[in-house]
Amino acid sequence: MDEAVAWILMASVMAAFLGGVESKARVCYFGPPPEPDPDNPDHWMKQVMQEIRERCPGKKERTSVTPECLIPKALGLEDGSITDGQISSSGALDAYPAQNARLNDDLAWLPSGANPWIEVDLIESKVVSGLITQGWYFGYVTTYKVAYKKQPSSGYEHVTDVNGDVMVFIGNTDTHTPVTNLFDESVVATVMRIEPTERNIIAALRFELLGCHD
Repeated sequence: MDEAVAWILMASVMAAFLGGVESKARVCYFGPPPEPDPDNPDHWMKQVMQEIRERCPGKKERTSVTPECLIPKALGLEDGSITDGQISSSGALDAYPAQNARLNDDLAWLPSGANPWIEVDLIESKVVSGLITQGWYFGYVTTYKVAYKKQPSSGYEHVTDVNGDVMVFIGNTDTHTPVTNLFDESVVATVMRIEPTERNIIAALRFELLGCHD
């Protein structure tokens, strides 16, 4: 357990916010989420998440009434509980559809066309607190934005920082290491969309959503 925590702390990377309309998000740590302690998983994970939040503080006090997710967990892309029918995109190269974009999958989503996006229909409202991204083979997403719908019939809103500026998240630096980003404030959503803004070679993407049931 001590070794796992030490690994997280050593791998933690902090990125400064940029001013203006868009702000750079902080990368909380590189690598997969820590494995819970089999003897006391919830307490250990709560400590780890608190450590991450302390290392990624917001600019000012939170004023949102959005329910907070104290122990974010994977929402089901990697384990398949989110079905293929719930995943869609703006377009994809042949043989690399959106349904390949599951964290640690053998393949990945390779987008086609300008201004690509990939989204997950969560079916019901969930509290989403962040996500894990991963590249594949020869490409990866280096920065991205996240948009969401509160209800299926509502419009898209972008995830913002505590000042209300659209967040631009720092993504991957290689093709295989998972990178976790937490939002300044959780959102309650029925649809989550990732919008790659910069890439290395091609915006190859595998990912997982983190959060709680509303």
